[in-house]
Amino acid sequence: MLNINTQMIEIPEPMFRGWQQTVALIAGIMNLPAALIMRVQHNDVRIYTSSDITSSMSSQLSGSKQLNCYSAQVIYNRAELLIEDARLDVTWSVADDVSADIMAYYGLPLTWPNDQAFGTLCVLDTQAREFTPHCKLLISRFQQSIIADLAILYEKAELLHANRKLQQLLAKKSMSLTLSNQALLHEQDSRSALESTLIYQQEYDTLTGVANQLSLIKQIDGMLKYVDYDNELAVIYIGIRNFKSINNSYGYTIGDKVLLEVSQRIHQQLTTEYLVARCWGDSFAIVVRDEIVVEQVIDLIARLTLAFDSTFVVDDYTITAQVCFGIALADSPTDKGITLVERAEAAMTASKNKGTNYNFFTDELSAVIGERHYLESHLAEALDKNEMSVHYQPMICIKSQRILGAEALIRWNNPILGAVAPDRFIHLAEQNGQILALGNFVLRTAMEQAAQWRNSFGSDFCIAVNMSPVQFRDDNLVSRIAQLLAYYQLPGSALELEITEGVLLHDEQKAAKAIAGLQRMGVRISLDDFGTGYSSLSYLQKYSFDTLKIDRSFIMNLMEREQDKELARAIIAMAKKLKLQVVAEGVETLEQNKFITDEGCDFGQGYLYGKPVPATMFTGQFLSKKAI
Repeated sequence: MLNINTQMIEIPEPMFRGWQQTVALIAGIMNLPAALIMRVQHNDVRIYTSSDITSSMSSQLSGSKQLNCYSAQVIYNRAELLIEDARLDVTWSVADDVSADIMAYYGLPLTWPNDQAFGTLCVLDTQAREFTPHCKLLISRFQQSIIADLAILYEKAELLHANRKLQQLLAKKSMSLTLSNQALLHEQDSRSALESTLIYQQEYDTLTGVANQLSLIKQIDGMLKYVDYDNELAVIYIGIRNFKSINNSYGYTIGDKVLLEVSQRIHQQLTTEYLVARCWGDSFAIVVRDEIVVEQVIDLIARLTLAFDSTFVVDDYTITAQVCFGIALADSPTDKGITLVERAEAAMTASKNKGTNYNFFTDELSAVIGERHYLESHLAEALDKNEMSVHYQPMICIKSQRILGAEALIRWNNPILGAVAPDRFIHLAEQNGQILALGNFVLRTAMEQAAQWRNSFGSDFCIAVNMSPVQFRDDNLVSRIAQLLAYYQLPGSALELEITEGVLLHDEQKAAKAIAGLQRMGVRISLDDFGTGYSSLSYLQKYSFDTLKIDRSFIMNLMEREQDKELARAIIAMAKKLKLQVVAEGVETLEQNKFITDEGCDFGQGYLYGKPVPATMFTGQFLSKKAI
């Protein structure tokens, strides 16, 4: 059945006059003051036609809440409604603002063939009266007649609708046939354009318009075939030392505009024979070919360095981009493009770490690349081979010296590599996409262990877990945490999630929404490494935190550097004003413990209180001796 808007169907004039005669006949036969046909109009029901006798009281009935209520009941229930004495109807006995002007009512539903409501056929009286079976049968016969009329109108509407659809289809078909010849002529051009677009998207960076790393490697592979003594090749890898701070300070939109400016300045120093590409993030690469390529490379780096000495003006911000360079030279035509790019990147990283302007790739750096590949190959299977574990470091209440919780820290012990420090594999996992699996492993393991400790040693034990930016950008994070809390039967207060500025940089609205959703469940949110970022204070204004963790770099030099002491003192005082709890990380000496105690720090964490250890050792060393 077609979807017909029945409210748009008009009742023909002859049919309408017939209906008027019908209601007049009903009112006359039954000696009633009113017989009506009501019709649904949008969200209301109104008198559509009535008996002649009703005309004198039509204004009274048109505003009758009682009539509207009866009609609505008939329409909603698709059934008759019989009221022989309204004084006995509880609807009006409890409604003080509505008077029962209609004492007797009998109504039947009128519906279209698609079961949409047309309205009602009803009779009413201002006095109580009995409706005999003969009267009800009479009204029912008239109801059937009107419904038959509606069916005829509906069928006509369906035919008109179908005819319009057919005409539209015929028109489209005609237009399609008219355009088919043109489409065939342009098909080849369209396919060619589409292929060009796809090739462009696969091989070029969408932000800057230069080649991407995939295209760069392919082109280098082609150039390497012609490398010899008289035709040397080098790859210059360009990195921006302070790009992270640019993003942190000004946001990612400004950061992207800076990258556009960087790309333009690079091109201004080059001629057309150079190949330029954006590799990833803030990294660019240039391919140089010449008879004496080293001299060309050093000359080009000097020009680029001079070009980047000038500041960038982006959206009224004056920004300095500090660049560094890594150079890899092709040894023979058998070299690979990917190998040269990796070597140049390793040389650039060495330059960045040493603080030099540029660095050539060496055998020493070759070992660094080999180690990364070796580490990555083992990391890929570490979870499946149960090489990952979680260690726990106690968190101490400064005032009572009681253990109130622990921070969960991932550890990797490989049978070949041995114990691999987190700073060697966490960044690698973030780059290759494994950080989400590792983060979820720590979260599940830590929550399961916390549930066991709370059942055995005390119900106020809290577990703290670090969250990576990748985890926090997951749209299902809040629901996943809720499921884990329910599964391990933990209250939200048993879990504290530690986040860094990296979590907050990518999408402020998403981060705020996730934080609010977690806090509604009682989960505590801690801002980790506070004081080391560029926008820490602004984050306190934008987001709702429960705890600040003072970075260990401030605590480590408390006794040696007065500036660190004053900064730590200021952070603790500010947190107290904002009603935030404070955790001091990296506490290793009694002097440091005394300082944070005197300043009113809430919690301490560090080797002075205990090193990170496996769960069984944590239980024996910290929990079994005394209850939490």
